[in-house]
Amino acid sequence: MSVTTSQNSTRKRYSLLALAILLLLFGGVCLYRGSHDFQIRSLGLAAILASTYLVRMSRVPGRTDLPDPNGQRKDFITSKGPSRRLWIASAALIPVLGVAILMMCSDTVTDGGNATWPVDVFAWVAVVCTIVWSYLAAKIVGSK
Repeated sequence: MSVTTSQNSTRKRYSLLALAILLLLFGGVCLYRGSHDFQIRSLGLAAILASTYLVRMSRVPGRTDLPDPNGQRKDFITSKGPSRRLWIASAALIPVLGVAILMMCSDTVTDGGNATWPVDVFAWVAVVCTIVWSYLAAKIVGSK
């Protein structure tokens, strides 16, 4: 009994996904164990990046790629891209982040860095920037 081309393709896809999972685990272990060694951390980051590339190459169908009971494939990409408000919010966060960095640096120069509130402000601004900019990137990538 011979294996058809689609079965070979499916095997290849799942083997790439398995390799990606192993690389992700290896990268996580390298980051955890090599927290004080630059070379090991770099190796871990490279393994994680290679893992994400292999996941994209494998393109193993997920739940949304399965056909519905009528035999038709559903297209769940309904995003039209980022809205104008999201662009404005993303752009407005750039000077806010700059001011937070300047406040933290100013506190370090004048007070020796003894006050904790500038660091707290910077941390909260960084969290908000991360959330908004990640959402913007997801909307940009999801609209293609």
